[in-house]
Amino acid sequence: PNLLIDLIPDLRSRLYDKDVAVRRLTVKIMGNLLLNLHIELSDLIEEYTEKLMDNDWRVKLNVINTLSTIIDQDFEKINKIEPLFSMIIVNLRDKDEDVARSSAELLKTFATYYLSKEKTFYILLNLLYNEKPRVKELVIWMIGEIGKEKSSEVISVIPKLVTFLKNSGYRIQIKVIEALVSIAENNFEQIWSNLLTKILDTEDEEYRDSLGNALYHLSQEYINKIFPYLFNEMENPSKNIRNVIFIVFKRLYEEYRVEIENEITKIIYNLESKYWRERKNTVILLQNLSFILENKKFAVWITIEFNNALKIENDYDVKEELINSLKKIEQQYPGIEELIKKIENEISYFEEEIQDFQKVPARFRKVLNSYIEKFRFNETEVQLNKRYDEILEKIRKFNQRINNFEYKRLGFDLIEDWEETKYQIIDELSIIKSFIIELCDEKRDEFEDKLEKEIELLKDKIDILKTQFEFLKKNSFNKLDFREIISSKDEDLQQKFDHLSLIRRSLFKMDVEIRDLLIGNSEFDEMFKDLLRKWVATKIDIQMFLNDLDRDIKNLKEDIIENLTLDDEDDLKSRESKLASIDSDLALQILQTNIQSIVSHGIDGFKKFNTNFDILKQKFGLLVDRSEFNQAKKLLEMQSSQILSFIDETERQLDNILGNKNFFQDEKDLFNSYLRPYLEKWTNSKELLINKSKKFISKFQDKLYLHQIKHYLKMMNPIKIDLLSNYMNLDYDELKEKILNLINTKKLDAKISKDSLHSKKIERDFLSLEDLNLYKNIKTLGNKIYLNFKLNNPSTFDFTNIQIRLKAPSYLQIVKKESFPEFITLDDLKGGNFFKFRYIFKIDKIIHKNLSDPRADEIKLSLFYKDPFNMKRKLTKNINLLLP
Repeated sequence: PNLLIDLIPDLRSRLYDKDVAVRRLTVKIMGNLLLNLHIELSDLIEEYTEKLMDNDWRVKLNVINTLSTIIDQDFEKINKIEPLFSMIIVNLRDKDEDVARSSAELLKTFATYYLSKEKTFYILLNLLYNEKPRVKELVIWMIGEIGKEKSSEVISVIPKLVTFLKNSGYRIQIKVIEALVSIAENNFEQIWSNLLTKILDTEDEEYRDSLGNALYHLSQEYINKIFPYLFNEMENPSKNIRNVIFIVFKRLYEEYRVEIENEITKIIYNLESKYWRERKNTVILLQNLSFILENKKFAVWITIEFNNALKIENDYDVKEELINSLKKIEQQYPGIEELIKKIENEISYFEEEIQDFQKVPARFRKVLNSYIEKFRFNETEVQLNKRYDEILEKIRKFNQRINNFEYKRLGFDLIEDWEETKYQIIDELSIIKSFIIELCDEKRDEFEDKLEKEIELLKDKIDILKTQFEFLKKNSFNKLDFREIISSKDEDLQQKFDHLSLIRRSLFKMDVEIRDLLIGNSEFDEMFKDLLRKWVATKIDIQMFLNDLDRDIKNLKEDIIENLTLDDEDDLKSRESKLASIDSDLALQILQTNIQSIVSHGIDGFKKFNTNFDILKQKFGLLVDRSEFNQAKKLLEMQSSQILSFIDETERQLDNILGNKNFFQDEKDLFNSYLRPYLEKWTNSKELLINKSKKFISKFQDKLYLHQIKHYLKMMNPIKIDLLSNYMNLDYDELKEKILNLINTKKLDAKISKDSLHSKKIERDFLSLEDLNLYKNIKTLGNKIYLNFKLNNPSTFDFTNIQIRLKAPSYLQIVKKESFPEFITLDDLKGGNFFKFRYIFKIDKIIHKNLSDPRADEIKLSLFYKDPFNMKRKLTKNINLLLP
């Protein structure tokens, strides 16, 4: 700036340039010089001040702002104040709103430094009575701004300002109310008394409404201190004042219900006063409040408090007042006693539910222990998470029901008990869950040892079966010949075939045992590798031998038929006689017995498969619940393939003996008539099992697809159908058809849109947001502790359903009349707002800090609330009391 000192004469000449742009730039440069140069500039300031009369609004606005800064920096720089004052007044009347408003701010600054308060208010009142409404609005604003400072001069201005609430325009009334609220910051008593005096004196109803509106806005701004004034005036002899106060109070209750109920809670404490007159006056006040508010919920609260007070009241007059008040409330709100009983029943229900919840951890542990004892590890793992989640969901629903309870103040102890129980249950469940997981691992190791022994036992059985097979193979006939069998006198022939049937039964039984053990313990499949390798090798050897033997039996059957065939056409009787005369009964019995044995084993296998469906159903459910979809799919495929392979193997054995001939159509073949009953039984059983297997596979495939779709929808919603088909290894069109079928049958709540599947469930976007902040201030005066809290919402979102609970050590007694209730509820806390509350405690006796349990000397403040996305949150403050 010093470099421009030599250019000041040129700049001064430019102040009067005809070009507006030049003048604007000049006043801006000149203003910066005046603010930054530290030389004598009084002449320059005087000339600069004259630009307040310039024709351009930007020039004037720039000069006003610069002069305001100069006065704040050093008011002594300006010597001639009267011309400046006159020009400021002129600019108050400027048509440009920015210039007029800035002039008002400059006038306020000017008055602060150059005028006394008395002279300032004199000038402002003069302007107020003589100027146009636009200027009056600015003057009223200045009175409010100057009047908020503590001074006695403003007291005489208040009555005159209040009169402008009468017969003035709406804008003037609003400005007057704002000014009164500002002045009340240090002159609340004067504002309150002046408003009440005007209400008392006036008969103009419209003016009285305006005064009441001013009282309402005053009460809003000073909500923390207004209640004693309101309650006192409710008993004012003037009906005008009472009616206005009632209207104001009712309006306040709609907006500040929590704050008012907290104040009423303090009033209720007066029902315990030792002075009977105070108790009686409290009853009257509470009765009047119930009539004023016309709120049934509030009336219920007061009725319950009156009933409780009536039980312990000894004074006759107070008793009479309580009884009369209860009758009046009953008349005003019919059926209130029935409603109270209903509320008490609901509270009783809550208490019973809380007691039942306290038993949940024990039941949870007992059920899971029963699964472990039965070595159902997969089910234990699934049920552990499933039941844990179910309990948490029950807690959430019950907690929501309690939070939705309309009469929370009537169940304060209940809610407090539930909060403790809730977190205790969750803590216990977490501990039990960890314990069960550890126990499950221990039991799993024990079970693996037991399973290993069973596998070794099966290996021994395979060795025994293999030994039996080697013995039979070594001592059996190599090739069956019809003529040799007819002429044979070998008495051990039947015994050999009995050994064959025993081998066949043992083979089937062993196959079933291994399959059942494998299916039942698929999670331990690594342990079965050696067993399966050994079993497959043994089974192949035995089946190859049995297949060769079945072919020999088939040849034997053909020899029998060939020898029974007549050269010419014989009748049925001749065939029967010839068959009866044959000495080959033994061979026929062998053939029949062998087929009977194969069919019987097949039907036994069908029965076993049929029994396994229930086991498979349970195991499939466990895999699906654990989202092990590939394993569940393999389980279904394994069941289907086992059934088909068993049927193929059995029919191959039959074909080896009987060939491909249709034995059910050739009724003249008497030989086949011996076999038909067994084959019919086999065919019927086979068809039943195949049909049941198809239905089972189809049903559980649909269930598998449904769970897979829901699983992937949880991860991606919406999800592209082609992407889903890749995840599920299904053809696009096939998957789309299945999805449509699930939607049409209402099993899947979703819709297809633009080749994407979209679930209809509500989606939440968990945006990052600032949380609530809780600030505290602690003071100790004498034997009292003062705790001041401020709950601040720094975000732009609203937090709802706020509950504040206080717990203090037993040696601290809360001063109820000067403190907020120990349980506070807020419907919401708007973004950018805050809520202040405080507690005062009286120290009952001298206490030394408890070193064994630090919590004994802590004040705990718990805050429960819901964030903007309806998620429950908790905030806790632990305040250590460092008492001497």
